[in-house]
Amino acid sequence: MPILSNLEAKTKGGRVLHTAVFLILVVGGATMVYPFLLMLSGSTRSPMDETELNLVPGFLVEQPALTRKLLESKYNMKMTEMNQARGWQDFDFRNATLPDRVHPGRVEDLRAFFEQADPPRHWQKLGHISATGKIIPLYQRRVQDRLAKEYDGDLDALGEDLGAPIESWLGVSVISPDWLVPDYNFESSPITEVYDELREEAPIAERWLVSVSGLFRQQMVYPRYARDEVSGYNADHARDITSYRDIQVPRRVPGEDEPTFRDKWIEFVEDQLNASFVRLDGVEDEAYRQYLRERYGTIESLNREWGAELASFSQIELPRGREWLNGIARQDYRDFLVEQPPERWVLIGPEFAWADWLRERYESLEALNAAHEADYASFAEAPIPTAELEMSYVADHAGELRWRYATRNFINVLDELVLQGRPFFNTVVYVTLCVVLALLMNPLAAYAMSRFRLPGTYKILLVLMGTMAFPPMVSLIPQFLILRNLNLLNSFFALALPVITNGYLIFLLKGFFDSLPGELYEAARIDGASEIRMFFQITMSLSKPILAVVGLQAFNQAYLMFLYA
Repeated sequence: MPILSNLEAKTKGGRVLHTAVFLILVVGGATMVYPFLLMLSGSTRSPMDETELNLVPGFLVEQPALTRKLLESKYNMKMTEMNQARGWQDFDFRNATLPDRVHPGRVEDLRAFFEQADPPRHWQKLGHISATGKIIPLYQRRVQDRLAKEYDGDLDALGEDLGAPIESWLGVSVISPDWLVPDYNFESSPITEVYDELREEAPIAERWLVSVSGLFRQQMVYPRYARDEVSGYNADHARDITSYRDIQVPRRVPGEDEPTFRDKWIEFVEDQLNASFVRLDGVEDEAYRQYLRERYGTIESLNREWGAELASFSQIELPRGREWLNGIARQDYRDFLVEQPPERWVLIGPEFAWADWLRERYESLEALNAAHEADYASFAEAPIPTAELEMSYVADHAGELRWRYATRNFINVLDELVLQGRPFFNTVVYVTLCVVLALLMNPLAAYAMSRFRLPGTYKILLVLMGTMAFPPMVSLIPQFLILRNLNLLNSFFALALPVITNGYLIFLLKGFFDSLPGELYEAARIDGASEIRMFFQITMSLSKPILAVVGLQAFNQAYLMFLYA
């Protein structure tokens, strides 16, 4: 019944009241828009910007914010990896340092370096491969998808090849290789094979070159000196720097005129750097063979330790190129290496190959400085412009990247719920079963009490209403025992039966059924209708409003019932 009659609504006071009510409803609705937009904005965020409260995420409108979003994802949410690769010492991705400008010549040189110098596998890493929390990075997802396609969705076959059981495709994870770590061993597997394929296919800006100088700064400089103040470092070293980014590790040991730097360089090579990045100059292969003969005695013993099939020691040569050394063979090489004078050690790696490539490309330092608009004192001082390449990539692919980060969290949720495992299917089956049974069992009970006027009907209703006074936890153990005795555990029915009937809903349904005209049932009875036909064609057809309430309540209760599961 309306608050105002049609006549009152046309009066001045009625119009004012109607206007006031509409304004109140509009204002109330508008107050819900801001929280909704804030929730929608928060659903696109990651640890980098999760504390921001702006309605529009920064990465959707600002290129610096989008660049930092890329950095967070690319470097696997690890500040150490980003700092090693880019040279700066940032403490969080939110404030990651960005170059003042992008020099096209430097970026093009870096792209040409990748194509012409062809850095080996252990000189580079693929980004977007691991993360914290529930975020599934881009290339980890692609690894999972490609493996699922290669194995035709057979997790058991993949687990057999990996030597460990896999419960779901979401459990297939890739660990970013620590190529520079001294004791890192690369283990080949179906996962690493797909990882290498994706690394070769990925854009250059989505991967990065490892940095020997970056590791040196991290292991030998920062633990001993303040990260934001170079005065202490300058006091201990013969060569002054203006920032730690100026520290470039030379490929050969520093001279006696830099004793502190020399000691750090030697300690770094001996203890902190993988031997695959060190070569020997002026040492004959025969000296290495003699060292191995004294260590193993026979070639059979060496083959057993190395997992090799060498016919004699004469087949062994010192590493001369850019090959990766693994396992016991690398450890033997390292032991031989440290016995040689440091003056024979030569570092290899991306930054040294970059300097050589620039020297070959430009021939003179003046030509390089002119092309890069820089003032390098030597080719070795030219840093790899990784940060400029990243900014250029963001500028060229801004739309694609914004869409990637705006939809990433939604894709993760839908993938986990719908494509991986059975959670969505289980929920649909369970909720549907509960709603259908609730719309059948509750009306049947209410119809019986409404139509047949059973003795003690109101006492039964009182008992049903009394069940509302007890929380579900009180009845949990008795219901569990009943379901166990009926052998219904671990079935959908065991989840559905405790929630499909509700005393309050039966009370509501009975009251609604009582309001239906009895003459309808008398006419139907005269026409020969059965009780079941009257229930479905009269009672249920005329009770759609109250049945909607029952269905919504049953859906809500089933969907939120985690306790029974």
